[in-house]
Formats: sequence, structure tokens, C-alpha cells
Amino acid sequence: MKWNPKHGWSVLALGMALLTAQLFAADLADLVNRAEPDWWLTPRRMIQTNLREIDAGMDVAAYVASLKAAGANVVLFNVGGIVANYPTDLPYHYRNPFLKGDLTGEVVKRLHAEGIRVLARFDFSKVNERIAQEHPEWLTRDADGRSVPAYNGQVATCLNSPYQQEGMLKILGEVIDRYPIDGVFFNMIGYPRSDYSGRAIGICQCENCRQRFQKMFGRELPKHEKEATPATEKYKEFTRRTVAEQFEKVNASVKGKNPNLAVCTYTESGVDVVRKESNSALDNWVYEESFRTRLARLKYPDKQQANAAVSFPHYPHRHASVSPDLTRKRLFGCMVNGGWLDFYCIGRFNGQEDRIGLDQVEDVFRFHAANERWLTNTVERADVGLAVESEGRSDEVRGLIGMLSQAHVSYEFVSLAKSDLAKLPALIVPVSGPLPADAMRKLDDYVNGGGRLLLTGGPVTPELRSLGLSATAETRPAEQGTYIRIRPEDKTRLKQPVLAKLDLVPLNGELWTATMAEGGEGWLRFIPPAMFGPPEKCYYTNVSDLPCLYARASERGAVAWIAWRVGAEFEAFGHAGHAALVMGALDELLELPRRVRVDGPALVEVNHRADRAGKFEWVSLYNHSGQLDKVIGAPVPIHNVTVEITPASPVKRARLLKSGESLPLKAGVQGKVICSVPALNTYDVALFEY
Repeated sequence: MKWNPKHGWSVLALGMALLTAQLFAADLADLVNRAEPDWWLTPRRMIQTNLREIDAGMDVAAYVASLKAAGANVVLFNVGGIVANYPTDLPYHYRNPFLKGDLTGEVVKRLHAEGIRVLARFDFSKVNERIAQEHPEWLTRDADGRSVPAYNGQVATCLNSPYQQEGMLKILGEVIDRYPIDGVFFNMIGYPRSDYSGRAIGICQCENCRQRFQKMFGRELPKHEKEATPATEKYKEFTRRTVAEQFEKVNASVKGKNPNLAVCTYTESGVDVVRKESNSALDNWVYEESFRTRLARLKYPDKQQANAAVSFPHYPHRHASVSPDLTRKRLFGCMVNGGWLDFYCIGRFNGQEDRIGLDQVEDVFRFHAANERWLTNTVERADVGLAVESEGRSDEVRGLIGMLSQAHVSYEFVSLAKSDLAKLPALIVPVSGPLPADAMRKLDDYVNGGGRLLLTGGPVTPELRSLGLSATAETRPAEQGTYIRIRPEDKTRLKQPVLAKLDLVPLNGELWTATMAEGGEGWLRFIPPAMFGPPEKCYYTNVSDLPCLYARASERGAVAWIAWRVGAEFEAFGHAGHAALVMGALDELLELPRRVRVDGPALVEVNHRADRAGKFEWVSLYNHSGQLDKVIGAPVPIHNVTVEITPASPVKRARLLKSGESLPLKAGVQGKVICSVPALNTYDVALFEY
């Protein structure tokens, strides 16, 4: 179907457009002055105030003052889509009924006057009921061909409809031509599967979807995703491809008008800033934001990451907030990993009815603003690379992250296919399937060049020459009641204090077995399934000769293979023994030369980064002690945390960025420097200047 807005430009509308252009000539000149290619790559501080219709009459000066006081240098502001917050001339763009004058124009002008950039927010997923009645060909339709019921007067539109394919570009063009915005953001993109109450929408059956699917795959559009048919498998590809094509088209349209506009949304194609959200107060992994930001920086080195710390716990209670300390943790995790700081609330920032978290937002924002020189142009200086592919969110990866974090081992995410491994002192590769031949060659080259490689899981085969297996044997399937025996000689070799009180650890998954060639080491032993009930029969009678940890040192490098998914075991059990075996492999079998060591409780999370220009490095410290079950409260101060680094250059001085305290330095062995943080209250960054 072709675009047909039903109405052309009137003489009056044309005159208004010319007048608007004149009124904003100064702003357009300002846009030229503000032109900064790729400005979004520098980490920013963004506040999204998701305005309601009733906010149209707000005191704009007070609104802008509150954002400036909080330390924001980017504001995500509602401009159009569901509701137009400016006097649009497009008949299919619903004007805010509370609008008086030009809210968008005034807000953009005032924010720019304060040096704050503006991302214009749009939501094209729905239109007002009046417009929906005029354009039934725009609507999402269920399996019976009916439009999705209106939600608070808004009706869902389809990505493949003329509205989203062409109408949205006209709305974007109108806004970009009128206002000197700095970028655009899109909400509710793609194919929403449910409404705000969680009611399922299903696969859209509109004629636009049916025709596009038929053209793309030569078959009928499926009606239900739960059906296991070739068509439903193709539908996954259909949604991925059509969303990617949509935003490549949007990008071309936006950049065609101004190449310095940032495009931001939740997809990967056609965007400059990839948006994610931390939006649940009830299911929060302590390392979530660090994980997301690291992964995004790995996957999209030419883009940026903005992970929103959402103020509310869920849709039905958008005026309440999550724990303020949870918000602070979320913002800090993004900040120290090189991403944007991003906070999102409903309504005006200066009109929140639950304000208990705003102090923490302002605290982290102001800290970042005061220390941009040190925080915004850094690279990781990690001791360990952790290989992650695809989304990387397996139990094995999560468990390994937990072990490394709690042992204060600095790590970064790497890709076996794309990353430069040679710079890494050590590399951990979780193996979840047969390693490709090119990956094994790259790992062998890494070890032969002096690298230290730790493999977990399996299978691993003799084709990985640096490990020196002579043959692989059967894979022992996951069975109840199996264990890993820790023998006296294992304890002596791995040198972890906790192992003195451990003779075994549980094994809940598979075990891969192999035979080592001469010169290799085989540690730990497999305990076959033991009886576990009744109590009188809870014992085992056999410890096998099957090693569970293989190792080999070469002239320059070293390899160790923990032949089971030790990360997944730690994620399941949280057992100190699993972590001790990993640290024993790293520190003793591989002799990891750590560039940073922190002596403090496991509740202190560490990150190590350095200046791109080689003028300084820093170690960030976050105190996670405030978490109690699902409540994340204020941390308890941790005293006398020792930080030891092997600096890249001689250190001239050291200090804490948060507290401002100078850190007296002591010389360690082999060029190391040591300092002590007297008190870690919530977070701090130990800066070492060369």
C-alpha cells in the first residue's frame, strides 16, 4: 500500500512553516556551532523524563534548572509519535490536548542555552483512536484479523504499515527541519508481544505483514509463534530483518538531514547509541550493568551503550521508585565500564512524588561531571580476558564473572574471532561446544606467544595442540550424586587456603574426559554417582582415576583445562571450593602475573582502566555490602582496602576521586606501588597519575 495522508499542505500551513523557520533561525545557527561528529561516543550523562500529556503546561525554566543541577548533559525529551508536544502541521500526528504554544521549541532552546543536548523521543507504536479509525490499514491485527484493542485511547500500529514505513519519516523530517535537536530516540520498536497489562498480542496478521512475509519467504505468514513449523522459524528471521531494514532506512533519512544527529534505540542496526534498560527491582543480578556495558562495548566498538537505570519497579507503579542504592549501583556499573550514565523516570525530574533515589542519581552524575577528564577516554587494563560470544549470558559466564569479581581479578570481555588476544596476560574460554579450527589455531598462537589460557567446560580435543591431549574419551553425562575429589597433592599444587578444609566439591553437570600426552599434568579426580538417601546409605565407595583438571606449561605460555562447567556450578551452588579451584588454576598452574591486586572483602567490585593517551590509570571500587535478600540498601563502610598495582609508567601521585584524599604510596617488589583506602563508603576511584 502507498502512503496517502489524505490532506495536502495548505497555504496557511506553509506560511506557518516559514514563520517557524524564521523564529528558529538562531537555533539552526546554534546547531551549526554545536556540530560535533560522533559526539555520542564520549560517555554522557542522560536523564529521560518521560513526560505525560499533563506536563505540557509545566514551568520550563524550573524543569531545565533541575536537570542542570543534577549534572545532566543530555536530556531525552518527548517530542512526538503518540503525542506531539509541538504545533505539528501533519494531520495524522496527534497534538497534545494540553499543549499551549511550542513546548518542544522552548525546551530545546533553554536546554541548549545551558549546554545540554537534546535527544527527541518518539513512539510510533501506537496512534490515537481518532487517527486509527481514519487509517485502519496502519493497525496491528490479531490472529482473527481484528485490530488490537485500544489501550488508554491508543491503538497499536504495525511496523510494516505505511504509518511506520513512511509516515514516521515525515514526522521526523518535520521535527528535524524545525528544531536543532541533537539526536532521536524511538520507543516500543519492532513487534511488541504484549500490551502494558501483559495481554498477548501475537503475530500481527495485517495485510502489510502478510504481503511482506510472502514476498520474503514465499509462504504464508504463521498465525501463532508456539507452532513448531518452518514458517514460525522463518518468522524469527522476518522480525529481525524487517526491524534492521527499518532502522537502516531511518538512519539514512536522519543522517541525510544532519549527519551529527545521534540515533538511539533498542536495536543494533542503524543506531549510534544502543539502548538497554535495567527495569526490574525484583530480579537483579549484582553485576548486571557491568555485564551489559562490557558486552555492548565489545560487540559495538563503533557505537555507544546507554543502559537506563529505570526509576520505577514495573509498569503498574510508574510513580514509585526502586531502591535508591540500586539506582546508584546501576549508574556506577555503566560509568566505570565506559558507557553513558542513563536515568529514566516518569514525569518531570523536578516533579517526582517518590524522590528518595534522586540524591543518588545526582551524586553519581555530579561525580562523573567533576571527573570527566579521568573517566571518559579510557581503555581496559585487565589481567584476564573472558571470551564471550553472542549474548554471552550463560550460567557458565555468569559464574565465572562472579568468581573473578569476588577475587578482585580485573577482567574484560573478548571475542575469539575479533579481539587482539596478545595484549592479555591471561584468557578464559568457556567451551560450550566443539571449538572451530580457526579458534583453536588462534588459541595455540596465543599460548605459543606467551599467553596463559584457561578452558572450562568442553569438549576440548587434541587439535588444540598447546594443551597436548593424546586422545579424548567418553563424556560423562550429568548424574545426581557426583563430586570432584580434591586430593592432598591437589591442595599442595593449587595452594588455596580454603582447600585445607575441603576434600570434595559437588559436580552437577557433565564431565569431559581425555588422556594427556607425556609432560602434561592431570589434577583432581572424579567421584562417580554416590548414594544420597536414606542417610544410612549416603556414602560413596569409589574414587575414579579420571582427572578433572588438565594442565601443560610450554616454553613461553601455559594451558589449563577444567573439564567441567565450573562457572555454572558456582552460579548454582555459590560454593567457595569451585572458586578456589579456578583461582588455583589461574595463580598456580598458569602463574597469572596480576597488574592489580586488591585486599578487601569479596563485596568490593574492582575495575582497572587506563588513559588512552598514557597519562594515568585508575582502579574503581564499589561497595556491595548493602544487599540483603531483595533489598539493596546503603552499604556499610569497609575500612583499609589495600590496592596494589604494577603501573604502566612511574606513578607521580595517587588520590581518591570521590573523597579527594591523597593516597600515600609505598614501593612494592618488581615496580609495584601500594596504597591503602582508609574507608570505602559507597564507591571511589583510586587515580594513579604518571
